[in-house]
Amino acid sequence: MQTAQPAFSAADLARRRSASRRLAWLLAAIVLAIYLVGLFIKR
Repeated sequence: MQTAQPAFSAADLARRRSASRRLAWLLAAIVLAIYLVGLFIKR
């Protein structure tokens, strides 16, 4: 058994957090683009 140690170091957590934030922004932009395209197609 290992000694009690955090699964991720502080640097890993920071990198993971910034990556997930970037991914969230990308997903939001894609969803917004699909929504706007849908508005224009409907008319």
